[in-house]
Amino acid sequence: MDPQVLQLKEEYRQKLNRLNDYLWGAGLKDPVTRIQQMSFLFFLKMLEEQDTALEKEAQLTKRTYNSIFKGKTEQYRWLEWVHKSGKELYKFIRDEVFPFMETLSNGKENIRRMFSGAKLLIPDEVTLKRALDIIDEIDFSRLDSDVKGDLYEDLLNQIEAAGELGQFLTPRHIIRYMVTMVNPKIGETIFDPACGSGGFLLAAYEWIKLQNSDSKLIEGYNGTKRGPGDKLSKKQWNFLQNETFLGQDVDPEMTRLTLMNFFLHGLQESDIKRRDTVAGAEDEEDLRRYNVVMTNPPFAGKVDKERIKKSLPIKSTKTQVLFLGYVIDALKPNGKAGIILPEGILFGTNRDGTEIRRYLLENTELQAVVSMPGGIFQPYAGVKTSVLIFKKKAVPKLNSEEKIWFYNMLGDGSSLSAAKKFGSQYKNDIPDLLSKFSQRKVSDQSWLTPVKEIVENDYILAANAYNPNIGVEKVKHRESEEILKEIEETNKELDRNFEHIKKLL
Repeated sequence: MDPQVLQLKEEYRQKLNRLNDYLWGAGLKDPVTRIQQMSFLFFLKMLEEQDTALEKEAQLTKRTYNSIFKGKTEQYRWLEWVHKSGKELYKFIRDEVFPFMETLSNGKENIRRMFSGAKLLIPDEVTLKRALDIIDEIDFSRLDSDVKGDLYEDLLNQIEAAGELGQFLTPRHIIRYMVTMVNPKIGETIFDPACGSGGFLLAAYEWIKLQNSDSKLIEGYNGTKRGPGDKLSKKQWNFLQNETFLGQDVDPEMTRLTLMNFFLHGLQESDIKRRDTVAGAEDEEDLRRYNVVMTNPPFAGKVDKERIKKSLPIKSTKTQVLFLGYVIDALKPNGKAGIILPEGILFGTNRDGTEIRRYLLENTELQAVVSMPGGIFQPYAGVKTSVLIFKKKAVPKLNSEEKIWFYNMLGDGSSLSAAKKFGSQYKNDIPDLLSKFSQRKVSDQSWLTPVKEIVENDYILAANAYNPNIGVEKVKHRESEEILKEIEETNKELDRNFEHIKKLL
């Protein structure tokens, strides 16, 4: 990563930690309340910066954008009120700014939902002013959208209960490689039924823009490339902005954070809902079908049998079984999916595990199973996981002649420990995975297994059950050029010895 970006990220983290500690010391002991209040204030500042950036982007791409802060609403712009003080400032934010955000019109439904019922809970004017001063020191316009997104991850890290609830976040580099493998395209609807803070949907947004950008406008950042999507037509751009992305999450606070995150990326009216995907009453949302589904469903937790949605194909108290069934059914024919699952579901011999694997192979073309090393989700959890990439069949049918491509990932470029670190000293198989996936190449870490063999093995999909390289000792062979050079030198030596013997005779 660029040293300047690293410096900015570290500066950001220090200020965030300082603000968190300050609010804790001021009496906001509950981490959820603290994070909620920090989010509101951060968003108010970033909203203005994003609004300004969107105005500039609209000029560059010759698109239309209507500023939130215009005319009478100019007074609600961060720079117009942040330097006030005392009771005047406190009263203005509580009684003017928050209600303004909650009652925005002209298609700002998601902003209204973000601030729906929002209350200023910071205890006094002095604490509020100090919090605003800390936030005002951060120049968000210098930070890439990815770095801004780190705000939400760092905020969520403060919720100690998050790990217990299974709400740990998917690392961005894992999301990116999954998006690359699924390869969503403009015109497709993209859905995440357990969207968390929106990582998969936002990565898909960046991917589609990149695939539709002039090469001269593509910029590099943190090992990835970004583009403005300037090659998209007006109709395509409107579809991308307003109709492409759909998400839901059972946690209302996660939904609020997703809405905030989306708006900061320019996605003002995407369809993000607070909703229980696998339990509770069913409605028309359960009948919707999508071109692309990408998700990392909760690993922990169980669902009461009485609450499981009747439309789910396999009934189970395990959330991962229910979610996999939901994802399969949520796809349109020929739709594509990428899902992260704990490896236990891939080899468990219990009925619901076997049945969901059978259902998967009957209804989809399973294109890849990527076995990831334990530690990918550190420091949240050490569970070993796999990624499944599949395509929905037009007609359900088990094809024993199909072959499934397995890839054994040994490293993701991180330390795979609780003290998470990244660096070139750590093994990173992601580039190799992506280079081999399109043609499903066979190597020391990848292989093809017939569906027939998998069916005969209780539909087990754990990669190591079919790894042909387990127990095979790896021999490092020398390069052919080196061997030929050695033969050449040996022949020369033999010729010299032969000449010497001739002279002696």
